[in-house]
Amino acid sequence: MLELPEALHDSRTLAAACRHCLEQLKADHIVQIEVAGHTIVTDYMIICSGTSTRHVTAIAERMLEALAKAGLKGAQLSGERDGQWVLADLGSVMVHVLLPEMRERYALENLYRCMAAGVSEDAVSAQALS
Repeated sequence: MLELPEALHDSRTLAAACRHCLEQLKADHIVQIEVAGHTIVTDYMIICSGTSTRHVTAIAERMLEALAKAGLKGAQLSGERDGQWVLADLGSVMVHVLLPEMRERYALENLYRCMAAGVSEDAVSAQALS
């Protein structure tokens, strides 16, 4: 059973609890990006990898089970059937669990880091080309 560090009373503690779960579930290369103030969708994006479709799905499902036991309600998963990219929407935190090849293809870290910095991806790409 996963042990959570503290109550889930705000987005920062929820993100910390998610990260803690992901670490216990052996997720790889966990990245947390604060996007609050740059989007109304969520406050934190967390991205990590699993080693197989089964691992990707299990990470997301077990994390939600642990968070539900800690009192989180209304969380939703999508993509768990395919297992290549599972998104856990927790409201103020969104967790992306991907296979390494999917993570490389979509480069979510770049997108969300640009968002967090208030810079468009197009501006970064144009700067890299010049």
